[in-house]
Amino acid sequence: MNNIELILANNSILEFQPGLPPDYSGPLLRGSTAISTKTNHAEVVLQQLTGVDYFIRLSSGRLLKKIFAKGWTAQYGLYSNFILKNDARKELNSIGKFHLRKDQYLCYLTKETNCSVLFEKNEDFRIIDFFYSPKLLQELVPFFPELQQLLQESPQTILNGAGGWSIPSMKEITNQILDCPYDENTRQFYYDIKVRELLYQLLENSFKRNIKSYHFTPFETARIHEARAILEKYIDKKPPSIKSLSRQVALNEFKLKSGFKKYFHAGIFEWLMEQKMQHARQLILNSNKPIKEIGSLVGYPRTTNFITAFRRQFGVTPGALRR
Repeated sequence: MNNIELILANNSILEFQPGLPPDYSGPLLRGSTAISTKTNHAEVVLQQLTGVDYFIRLSSGRLLKKIFAKGWTAQYGLYSNFILKNDARKELNSIGKFHLRKDQYLCYLTKETNCSVLFEKNEDFRIIDFFYSPKLLQELVPFFPELQQLLQESPQTILNGAGGWSIPSMKEITNQILDCPYDENTRQFYYDIKVRELLYQLLENSFKRNIKSYHFTPFETARIHEARAILEKYIDKKPPSIKSLSRQVALNEFKLKSGFKKYFHAGIFEWLMEQKMQHARQLILNSNKPIKEIGSLVGYPRTTNFITAFRRQFGVTPGALRR
């Protein structure tokens, strides 16, 4: 995030400080690194979470003066910008100018380039950005062959025209990322899954593909079932990463993920969390472990989150079930 500057109309630059403001009450990107600035001109918080071959950046705040945000898009890869609140006028030196409104998004492949965003004064704003590396994009070439040519030619191109409206499934994924209730042992696995789900949605929307049209060989089907057997061993502990799991079963990560959904009618993370909740139910009924400890065992460090998830799953709270 060190490549971002906030510049006022008089060309003065607002200085960032590490961490969240003491009185911050906005959305949290759990596990991220944060910087912030709070002056008479602006209140801005940037949070960034970096995974293997991707990052997520959440920008939010309120601007009391018209401000330009300037910085380098420093890595070659695919970027997507989702406007969650207000609108923004964005310019990429490599591609062009865009006006994005609330609930719109922009998805583009670019090399290193300079970019700027203009925000109007007296407006709250919230934007969530995603970066996907070429290595991660290669995983989807079997599903989207058009990607191979794009990556070979390395063009500066927009995948969804001049910007599109977020479809409900995209909004749901971004909300799930911002509402992540899990502890650090489960959280990274969760993010790895969700950013890939969103990437698939972006490409499916751009290239008009449907996961149901794909077929799996007997070998691939057997490997997908083997992945489920491996995950069953991690019901009460930290699961392997998607990358590690795919290597263990010798399958492309996206083929593993899409096949899992086809054969077990749930995403990998959703299936694993359902198994964890079933395990929690058995512990509540058949052990004397405290509810707080059971919640932590299945990935919920906050007891209130565990109780909410348990009631959503079974229609009753853990305490009521035990009584």
